[in-house]
Amino acid sequence: MANKSYDLVVIGAGPGGEVGAIKAAQLGLKVALIEKRKHLGGTCLNVGCIPTKALLQSAKTWDKLQHAEKDGFSVGKVAYDWNKILGKKDKIVNQMRKGLQFLMKKNKVDVYQGVGSITGRNSVQVTDENGKKEALDTKFILLATGSKVKELPFAQSNGKNIMSSDHVLSIESVPKTLAIVGGGVVGMEFASLFGRMGSKVTVIEFLPNILPSEDEETVKEATKWYKKQNISIETSTKLTGVSDNKDHCVVSVEGKEDRKFDKVLMSVGRVPVTDGLGLEKIGIRTEKGGFLKVNEKYQTAVPNIYAIGDIIPTAALAHTASAEAGKAVAWMANQNPRPINYDANPGAIYSWPEVASIGITEQKAKAESIAYKTAKFPFSALAKANIEGATMGFIKIIFEPKYKEILGVHICGATATELIAEFALGKVLETTVDEIAETIHPHPTISETVMEAAHAALGEAIHM
Repeated sequence: MANKSYDLVVIGAGPGGEVGAIKAAQLGLKVALIEKRKHLGGTCLNVGCIPTKALLQSAKTWDKLQHAEKDGFSVGKVAYDWNKILGKKDKIVNQMRKGLQFLMKKNKVDVYQGVGSITGRNSVQVTDENGKKEALDTKFILLATGSKVKELPFAQSNGKNIMSSDHVLSIESVPKTLAIVGGGVVGMEFASLFGRMGSKVTVIEFLPNILPSEDEETVKEATKWYKKQNISIETSTKLTGVSDNKDHCVVSVEGKEDRKFDKVLMSVGRVPVTDGLGLEKIGIRTEKGGFLKVNEKYQTAVPNIYAIGDIIPTAALAHTASAEAGKAVAWMANQNPRPINYDANPGAIYSWPEVASIGITEQKAKAESIAYKTAKFPFSALAKANIEGATMGFIKIIFEPKYKEILGVHICGATATELIAEFALGKVLETTVDEIAETIHPHPTISETVMEAAHAALGEAIHM
């Protein structure tokens, strides 16, 4: 029997792979999508972005219920059922999974469940869970295999008391005490989640600051609010060991006595999944950290094989992978797409308060001797923020003094991950601070902070 033949075979069905598959099908290509998990959606949908945000929303609701009396509501004694909260999370995830299955059928994408590996420049093999192999011939290959949890050799997660971000999404109960090793994006989202649900959380970070890629002023503001959520933060702290003693964990750090915690969450980063793909057979080598080198079209060293998302050295974000997949597929279809403006690629952290950003930080501007000015506007000055109890934080704009071009934007506040999209669009369109200030924003809204921050940048602050 002849091998099945395709125009494109996509390996990995996360936010990059599934978008690439659908986009290619829309452009008229015959597409196969290979996913080793039982469900489509990759890390993001199954053990990442979506379930995490569902739990964070429940933590937000719990926080509101606990403080309802100050808003005039008599709710009596409130309590939560953690199993039902997990059930809600799972329901949302399953709904999204079904949606992806429908989209593949709608766009006539053939889905293969199994491990995909490259057997030649134009051939891919799928091995299912029973070891059955199937060969596919293809004109193009798109590698979208994403990343996996990074493990420390001396403090590996076990899915019991020492957990990774994959494990903790199904934790049986909210722990009384929780140590989180790593104060990056994932670590601080879970710290905010469990802190608001009642855990006493200790964040242990090796670097001098949590959220090290964010603007220092923004991190300082966020830290102030984190500490009001049962969260203590220890920076410049070196972990030396973690042990699981069945009923508790013992955490050892340099220069301090050992401490006991009910649970430990290891959150020290992620690494690209490039092993087992058969890259060496066709002359593709990984770079430092396991990443693949690509050109501006997302082509690897083998021109008909493309790579996007967490396996290339760009921002490891779901929306970044989706955007890159769309561009890569457009190049396959002989289009000439506009390249991604990575300076306008937003970062989003869904803790409480949220943190979001585009462009450069003030620290980078100083380090690279870039001429700049800054302007800030606090959410507390806005009526809508006070109405919604969302007065913490600010918008900070970093801009070029002469032409007032936006160089970076950093937001710490309740709706930061929504508001940053306006600045991302502005950055793509090369909008200036003047133009944002002249754009009428609806009143009363939290989005007025965008306009007000722009007015502040011009020295014409209205409500501050």
